[in-house]
Amino acid sequence: MAQEKVRAALYVRQSDRVEAGIEQQIEVLEDKASREHWIVADVYSDNNTSASKTRGAGTDWARMLEDIDAGKIDLVVAVTAARLLRRRVDVIELAKPKRDVRVVTVRDGIDTSTMGGRIMLDVLTGMAEEEITEKDARAVPYRAKRRSAGHPPSGLVPFGYSWVPADRKDPDWRNRTRYVIVPSEAEIVRYMSAELLGGAKLGAIVAAMNEMGWKTREGARWTSSTVRRILISPFHAAMLPPAMPEGVKYSADRFGWSECTPGAWDAILPEDAVIAARSKLLDDTRRTHDGDTRAKWLLSTIGRCGACGGPLRMATTKTVNPVRGYRCTKGCFQRPASLIEDYVTNAVVGVLSAPGLLSWVDDGGHDIDALRLRREAIAARRAEAEALYRSRRLSAEGFADEVDELDVEADEVERDLADALRSNPLAQFVTGDDIRTIWDGLSMGRRRAVLSALVHDVQVLPVGKGRRLRTVEEIDGTVTLGWRRVERRRSLETGQATRTPKVAQEAQDAIAAALSGQE
Repeated sequence: MAQEKVRAALYVRQSDRVEAGIEQQIEVLEDKASREHWIVADVYSDNNTSASKTRGAGTDWARMLEDIDAGKIDLVVAVTAARLLRRRVDVIELAKPKRDVRVVTVRDGIDTSTMGGRIMLDVLTGMAEEEITEKDARAVPYRAKRRSAGHPPSGLVPFGYSWVPADRKDPDWRNRTRYVIVPSEAEIVRYMSAELLGGAKLGAIVAAMNEMGWKTREGARWTSSTVRRILISPFHAAMLPPAMPEGVKYSADRFGWSECTPGAWDAILPEDAVIAARSKLLDDTRRTHDGDTRAKWLLSTIGRCGACGGPLRMATTKTVNPVRGYRCTKGCFQRPASLIEDYVTNAVVGVLSAPGLLSWVDDGGHDIDALRLRREAIAARRAEAEALYRSRRLSAEGFADEVDELDVEADEVERDLADALRSNPLAQFVTGDDIRTIWDGLSMGRRRAVLSALVHDVQVLPVGKGRRLRTVEEIDGTVTLGWRRVERRRSLETGQATRTPKVAQEAQDAIAAALSGQE
């Protein structure tokens, strides 16, 4: 009677991604299987995988365990015990009572079909585990020292940088840098950032880059997810992200900016640029939709509750004759949209129509774009601090200190912006009638482009239960436009000071594009 063939799983593994090492292991195991007349059930290869950590879903170790459970494997063979097992918990995965599969190692001479083989495997695995524990204990202060010096861990290098090889490192570890800028890649990163902060959507950025023939490091076309991942990465601002918990894959959206620390390499982007990008791309109001992402109402993303500061959302009454409205997401009110939009429209048209009020901004030596970007970054950091406080990851004392510091920075920015502004009136733009006619003919997207160029937000207050406002004049005082720029004027007759809206310099292109019919 013919002897039943043994089905062997050939398991190969190494911690570094070097194909030659894996191929050599496979050759040794195939030779062993041939000499023993085993049937090779499959080759299970974990390249660039440590056996000292959990080998979970997605690894060939996990796939091999599934095949053992399915009855496809009688024996597992590896070059050495260290290639197969370095933790006692992994021995348990293969031994009784969980699985009871035979293990053979070529160079160690282990065969668990014998008592001596089982004992030897347990001893070698125990020694390996103790070695790992001791090694980790020695590595803890070294890793802490590296992190305090701003050095990133080894691994995948962010786009825009290359890893500094050992022969180019500074002898003094405190002065070493692990990343050097790749100019051609850095140019692409800066382009992405400038486009996003200039108001471009991810899809438009991706389309432009692919049209120009720019490729990823792997030579592939750009996608929105890849661009987003780069723009929210702290590495490009020379900031070191926090270490991820064991078993958690790194992702730049799993931590806040306040958890990052300064890195010891050159930045490609200003810190404020990355903070502003994260504020845009990690905004919790970016949610699922029905495929149509166009803002359909004038105050979408622009309207805020004047009572609590929360965003306004679209709402429609469920009646025989549905009425459009704006509602506070925290429940402060819901008000009809038509009168509010009429009020805002009148204010915008009035500003655009008034002779002498449209003024370009002379920066007076200040970098207005940088100041504006810094203000966005401060707002994003404040929002993050509030989120950390609400989730109890930041104490009340820590939150108060953070807010106080941010308030000081915000005041400095506002003072610098105020110093940068000076009056330089233009000639009459167009008549009021012309502006109103053009406004009425604009699409909603174009109207929003003009409004966004003129105001930071539009704040709407609750009016109280039972009170109904029926005219635009009646809602005056319950709707406030947060003009981006104002100029102070004092009447020579009354001496009274007034704050008059004026069009800011950054509004020139947006308004011109909207009024000329560009989307």
